[in-house]
Amino acid sequence: MKIAVVALVEHEGKILLGKKRRDSEGYFAGKWHIPGETMEDDETDEEALIRGMREEAGIEIRVGRYLAQHISPKGTLVRWYECIPQTYDISNGSDLEAIAWTPKKEVPSICKTSHLWPDEIKRYFRM
Repeated sequence: MKIAVVALVEHEGKILLGKKRRDSEGYFAGKWHIPGETMEDDETDEEALIRGMREEAGIEIRVGRYLAQHISPKGTLVRWYECIPQTYDISNGSDLEAIAWTPKKEVPSICKTSHLWPDEIKRYFRM
């Protein structure tokens, strides 16, 4: 089974969001989402999250608590973690056309993928 990890990175009441490139394959193409990473062979969740945030956002993070998991519509096991930024200047990686610190209360309306989130994450955003 394919496994992905999602980094819910919060800083000063804002959440890190990325907008997937429009020419990307898959459901997230052209959409704002909470960044994550597909795990590589023999990689731990923590290693994948740290690598993913370096590649996607150009920041260093510390992995915090585990929040939830669910199975995506394509059958991927997706695990969510709260992450703490160690650096704050963001820059979008090659998979993203934009990246932004977004007020937490605005995230559910900006992320058109929020209907896929597990209940624990919806509660995190008071949905």
